[in-house]
Order: sequence, then structure tokens, then C-alpha cells
Amino acid sequence: MDEIYHELHFNNRVVKTFKKRDTNFWKAFQKNKNKYPQKIAVTDGDKKFSYEEIYNFVLNQSSYIKNLGIKKGDRICLLFENSWPLIVYTLVGLKNGVIIVPLNPKSSIAENQLIINDCSAKTVFLDQNFCKNLPSKDNINTVADIIVFKENTMLKDKITPVIDEIIVNEEDAAFILYTSGTTGKPKGAVLTNFNIIHSCLHFKRHFNLSEKDNCILVVPASHVTGLVAHIMTTLFSGGNLILMRAFDVKEFLYLAEREQLSYLIMVPAMYNLCLYRENLKNYNLKNWRIGCFGGAPMPLGTIKKLKTLLPNMLLVNAYGSTETCSPATLMTLEYNEDLIASVGKVVETGKILIMDENNKELKKGETGEIWISGPMVIPGYWNDYKRTSLEFINGFWKSGDIGYQDKDGYIYILDRKKDVINRGGYKIYSSEIENLLSLSGLIIESAVIPKKDPILGEKIHTIIYAEKGNEILDSLKNICKQNLSEYKQPDFWTFLNKELPKNKNGKVLKSLLIEEMKDKF
Repeated sequence: MDEIYHELHFNNRVVKTFKKRDTNFWKAFQKNKNKYPQKIAVTDGDKKFSYEEIYNFVLNQSSYIKNLGIKKGDRICLLFENSWPLIVYTLVGLKNGVIIVPLNPKSSIAENQLIINDCSAKTVFLDQNFCKNLPSKDNINTVADIIVFKENTMLKDKITPVIDEIIVNEEDAAFILYTSGTTGKPKGAVLTNFNIIHSCLHFKRHFNLSEKDNCILVVPASHVTGLVAHIMTTLFSGGNLILMRAFDVKEFLYLAEREQLSYLIMVPAMYNLCLYRENLKNYNLKNWRIGCFGGAPMPLGTIKKLKTLLPNMLLVNAYGSTETCSPATLMTLEYNEDLIASVGKVVETGKILIMDENNKELKKGETGEIWISGPMVIPGYWNDYKRTSLEFINGFWKSGDIGYQDKDGYIYILDRKKDVINRGGYKIYSSEIENLLSLSGLIIESAVIPKKDPILGEKIHTIIYAEKGNEILDSLKNICKQNLSEYKQPDFWTFLNKELPKNKNGKVLKSLLIEEMKDKF
């Protein structure tokens, strides 16, 4: 085995790990503070904070929360937009061993109430703009204190830092991230320092990230991509984390040019909007070397357009989830067009199996459910033994995604297990049709959903967002006839003049489309 790695018995399983690694994230941040004290760590609008300034804020607030009686293992919820106080409180939690539970600013009162009560949060820190998003204290079952952040107080406070060091171990929980909960009650995924460090190392090593990199956080910090792939990875690498509160194409591209963006991850819909709402040739984006994407399949047509307009940028697919602490696979940096539909190879210390419905491993090229193992895979869900035992088996997490692995180790995702369309016994994977339509250059985005049928069980309903609408229907039908088997031909077509509905993390809400379209035709 390569000397870079060794095997470790972790959380009742044996996993391949990086031999040289920090035992917790705070130690990694301290190293960067010592190496680059005056280098900019966080950019928030016109405010720029060095590594040393952020470090001092953390020491200050660390003493503050200790005076509040918040101790190692307690949970605190954070309700902020992508802003510098969120970064400080996140690092405070990592330093003190306090478990951070991010709340999404777009979540409802009911959603926030469920999370606060489920994790038994001791305190909620929030921006004053989001007081309206919180339940009343009568509806909180824990001893939660509500603390409204005041910027001037943090900037001017001079609390004497407590010098005693809290011991934070690798297996200590760092975050609880609640899934979007599209099918029932959200699950609280527990991310440990061990998970985070390995995910940061996977990104840093794969993309050769360093203190020279500038990353824009424009996806929600409450999601694993924002928290781990952007905040944690950038600060781990010594880079500059640039914050955007909301995604606006023009503002994003202006910021990317001004701050010399070099690395970030966005959902495919965001790349699509950049192409359709602005002319990328009008911006100097020569420093943008890594354009990572994930969270949903990237239309193949979008990939080709971006490669033409931004030749200096490497478009790299990253497949993962909350349960894998972000990346499970990463596309190799050099790949040919034949691999454009792949999500890449499993990360350095990870392992992937393709399993059939009887939990038996399949051969290369055969289609089944993707199971994932490695040091980045979380130990389970917060206070939910039943769900943990169902989804985590023999050291592997059952992803619920259907795909296959080719002879060279490249992974292909075909669909969510629950989204596969069964048309008279034939299985249809929606991404195959969606990718084909994206290559036409005629549409902005599409979603393929099932339509119930009394004879076949399900038929294929294709929903299109395009500027020309029905005018392009015959062209799209011809493309499908020329490239797809007869049983994969869409039975129904619907054209919309607006974006497809998406959840807070940018994924198309097919369940909502299915409900909206059930009485159509």
C-alpha cells in the first residue's frame, strides 16, 4: 500500500485513510493562521478579514459562548446568510467541540422548529433579519437561548480569551446537517472532524488548491457543498473565501472578475443561467481554472458551451452527498469527450460497489445501486438508529442512486432509484433523455418524469423550459427518434416559459412536477 495511506479501524469499520492529517479542523486553521497571518481569509462585500483577524474573532467568541455555559458536545443552531459572522461562529464550534447545526435562511418556521427541537439546540445565533424565521419559544422543547448577532459588538468586543485548550478528537461530531426532507422527516447527518479533514484533503489534492486560490461561496452554507466543499476546503487550503448572499448572474460574474475567482462548485442550473443571461466573453475570467459541478446532472450541451467560452477552465464533475461529507467521486482533470457523462472515479481513500436488489455485488458495466465507503462517509444520523441501520450496511452507505462502473473505474449515475420510470417492464433513466435534449441547443433545461398509465404502469412525460416553446417540438421529437430506443420515446411534452421548480439546494423538484402534472393530458 502507498505510504500516503494506511488502514484504520474507524467507527466499527476498516477504512483507508491519509497517513498525514490533522486530527481536527481547528488545528488545520491554526496552521494557516501561523503561515499566512496577514493573508485575506474571508471577503464579504467591502469587508476583508485576514487569517489572524478571523482567528482573533474566534478566540473572542469562544470565550463568550463558554461564559454562556455552552460546552463541548452541545448543539448550537446558526441562522445567517453567507456572511462573515457565520464563518466565525462555525470556527468557534470547531475550536470548542460544540456541534454546529446550520439553518437555511430560506427554510420555513416549521422546518426550523423541527430542526431546533430534533437536535435539542442549547442556543440559536442568528442575524436580526431572520428573527421572523424562528418559532416562538413556546414551540421550542429545548433550553434554547435566542441570541441576535450585532456586528458592532463583535467588531468592538474585547473579551479576554480563555487560554485553556479544549481537546477535540477525530471522531467528535462537528456538524449536524439536515437533509432537504423531500420524502418525509429530514434526517440529521452527523459529520465528524475525521470526515471533514478527509473531504478537504480529497479536494485540495485533486485540484491542487493552495493559498493562491480564490473561491466564491454562492451556494447555501447550510448545505454540505457550501459548508465542506467551499468554506472548509478553502480555509483548509489557505485560500480566500468570497461570500455572496444570493446568486445573481451579473453580480456573480462581476465578483468573479474582480476577485480573480479560481475555484468553486455550483449546481448545473447556475452555470446554465450564466450562459443564458450574460455574455461570458464580456468578463475577464482567465483565472477561473476549476469549475466544479454537482448536486444534479449537468446537461451535456451546457458542458460543451462552457468549454468553448472558458477554455482555461476545467469543468469537473463531483458526485457526493451529505452522507459522504461532499465528494465521493471526482472527475479526473484530463478526460476526453467520451467520458463527459461520467461523474469520475471514486476519491482517493474511498470505495464504491455496484449492488443488485439482493445486496449482491455486480460486475463492471452492470447497473445497480451505488454503495459508498471511506473515511469521508458519516457514522449515521442524529438520534435515529433505525434509519442509520437501514442505510449504512457493513461499512457502506446505500446511496439510493442507480448507476454503473466501467472497466476503467469511471462511475456513471443514471437516476435516483425512486425516479426510474418503469414503462411496461422497461426501465428508463431520465438523465439519458435530459442529456440528449440538452445537446440540441434548443432548450434551457428539462425534466423527465413518470406519468401513470393503467396499461403500461408509467409513461414518459418530458417538461421543457425553452424560449421558443412548442415551435421546437418537432425538432426535439426527431432528435429522440434518431437516438433513443422506441420504448424510451417521450409520450407527453409540456413547455414552460419559466425555470423548473427547485429546492433550496438547486435540485429540480421532480416530486412537485409530478404532482402539478398528474391531471394533465
